[in-house]
Amino acid sequence: MMDRTQHQQEVQAFLQRHISNKAWDLTLPVGSGHETYFAQCGDQTYFVKIGVQIARYQALAAMGLTPQVLAAGRLADGESILVQAYVAGKNPSRREYRLHLTQFAAAIRQLHHNTALQKLLPQAPSDLYAAAGLEALSRLEQKWARWRAQVPQAAEFVDHSLGDLRQKIADFQGAGLVASHNDICNANWLVSTDGKVYLIDLESMSLDDPALDVGATLWWYYPPQLRESFLEEAGYPPDAAFQERMQVRMAMHCLHILLPREQSFDVFDPDDFTQSLADFRAVLAGEENPQGYED
Repeated sequence: MMDRTQHQQEVQAFLQRHISNKAWDLTLPVGSGHETYFAQCGDQTYFVKIGVQIARYQALAAMGLTPQVLAAGRLADGESILVQAYVAGKNPSRREYRLHLTQFAAAIRQLHHNTALQKLLPQAPSDLYAAAGLEALSRLEQKWARWRAQVPQAAEFVDHSLGDLRQKIADFQGAGLVASHNDICNANWLVSTDGKVYLIDLESMSLDDPALDVGATLWWYYPPQLRESFLEEAGYPPDAAFQERMQVRMAMHCLHILLPREQSFDVFDPDDFTQSLADFRAVLAGEENPQGYED
């Protein structure tokens, strides 16, 4: 069984070598993700991540899109370690998404089109939206196959839906992959106490269709009347083709996040799975977020 505190003693030693040789208090953030810590020494607090792609964080920190990187290196087993400045703030509410619309859109635009960041990501075999979508769908189908037998009551619906999505993706036109975050929910944004927005958790990044990040942001957090303004700020057209790609990629994302991540501490609950498909069903049907757009 994986241990979420596996490297705790080495983290202590790394912090003492690179930040301060005093004693450190390490606490785990709430959640089920990879091994991470809040590290406190006196009145100073830092954030420590294990097993991440250091260069991505350094690139986004240089852009001002993620908190400053203070130290980075390798632990004895080869796992990476990254120490970031702690940002006093919180994950954004729906109201804060509306309040900071221009900042969120500008951050996505800056992220997507940073050429230095694009070079750090694994190169895609094709720049076509259809090819990227089909590759992502194949990964999703493989992930679904690992859990399908535990939820027979939903299997036929999900299988049929994935087949429909495959047909739609095959009809995608155009090309232009970007540096996509790929998990751009409110849990992966921070709004600081002075109103600055930061992206965190960059492990899912890849070169992909911009419709994934933009579609998730719009469908989850922005009512229809604000979407054209967001698209204009983010630099994307409000045309039918982009709308179709956003819907399809968002549907895939809704299923993807219900299935446990590899090498994580996620738990799969078959009893809740059918009910948890509400977002997946809504996106497929062309409906709005069932939770609405108010806090």
